[in-house]
Amino acid sequence: MAHIGVVMTGLTGNFNSSLSVAFKLKAEGHKVTCLSVLDIKKKIEPYGLPYVQLPEINFYFSDENLSHLRNSSWIKKLNYHRKNKKKILENSRNTLGLDKYERIISGLKMDKALIDQELHDIIFVCYKLKIPITLLNSFFSNKMGLGLTLPPLRTNISPRKSLKGSVIGIWSSWMFIKLKVQARIIANRLTFKGYRRAALKKYAIASGFPFSTIISTNLPQLFSYTNLPVISLTMAEMDFPHRPAKNFSYVGPMVYENRVPNTYINEEIEITDVIELKKRSNKKLIYCSASSLLKSDISFVQKMIKAVEGQEEWLMIISLGGKLSMDLSKIKSSNLYIYSWVSQMEVLKYSDCCITPAGINSISECVHFSVPLIVFSLKVADQNGNANRVDYHGLGIMGDRDKDSYLEIRRKIQRIFDEPSYSNKMKVFNQKYLEYQQRALTPLLN
Repeated sequence: MAHIGVVMTGLTGNFNSSLSVAFKLKAEGHKVTCLSVLDIKKKIEPYGLPYVQLPEINFYFSDENLSHLRNSSWIKKLNYHRKNKKKILENSRNTLGLDKYERIISGLKMDKALIDQELHDIIFVCYKLKIPITLLNSFFSNKMGLGLTLPPLRTNISPRKSLKGSVIGIWSSWMFIKLKVQARIIANRLTFKGYRRAALKKYAIASGFPFSTIISTNLPQLFSYTNLPVISLTMAEMDFPHRPAKNFSYVGPMVYENRVPNTYINEEIEITDVIELKKRSNKKLIYCSASSLLKSDISFVQKMIKAVEGQEEWLMIISLGGKLSMDLSKIKSSNLYIYSWVSQMEVLKYSDCCITPAGINSISECVHFSVPLIVFSLKVADQNGNANRVDYHGLGIMGDRDKDSYLEIRRKIQRIFDEPSYSNKMKVFNQKYLEYQQRALTPLLN
């Protein structure tokens, strides 16, 4: 039995998938300690897992002494930067709080650390402490690869579809992404920002982390690494066809179904009533989720409402994700139920279709319950790539939240119900997902 630390960001989707990983490792006989850089103590206490709070990551590290040069000329700032860069970076350990991470983590005596791949501060600290590291990755593969068959995750490019999906098109998209990152790095240097990236690299190299294995020109994460094993909480069958990196392993979606109920008691009672209505009437239930991470567009929600209004054979539950508000008194349609927040897992159990911004955790939960999708990407991070993969494999339909009218949205919903291929494909992928659940994680940690 090993003592394994599961280090998570604490964001909602990441929390739920990391929780599933923790319980799976515990069931395999390991001692598991959960760690987070966000304060999730109250969220995790009901699950009975050992928990350690880490200091919040300082994402906005900069030299405070530059503040007195705010109104100075660029040349004066440049001279200050040149003279003091070494001193600035030498103070990075205290500014970034890396010493605090070292003290806390070294005291835990962990045999292994599973770290979310976006927590670079923790990755470098654990490497320095000689704790074996495996990265937890919620994304699909995002590696350029020799065959140039895998487009960047941020794009809406599908392999072998149009010129963009050709080898030349995919190569061009990768070059654009890498140049974009390089331009950002240069711009940060010219404006005396980006000290965090430089400070982390300096700390990593001083800790013995091989510089040549750090890639800083991929998005969405700040760095990626060629020397660390990666566990992807996705399925190879849902990715685009390609040859994955040797250190990259798909372990399938991690969906923890036995979640502690939230505190929205009244809404939970109302949702139960909607589900009972569906059972009695045999109407189709559509679940529409706004993003819980990013603020969505209220005009898109209004288009969704208009698409379903008057369609008496449908019921729709809309979750505003806790980030939107709207005047519900103007909603007259009897088949619409709108809430600030709902228990997504509970609703998906009974849904016939899910409309989502293409977040990977929501897609995974739809696979868990075999619910076909309509994906409207918010066009940030990995959402374009996720939406494209859903469409490519026939698990649902990809829409455009900016261009699609309410009538087009209505047609897409009708297609999901009229064409059994979407539901059938989702059932096939659900079976593949269940096969992943039977596989142990332990062999990938050795």
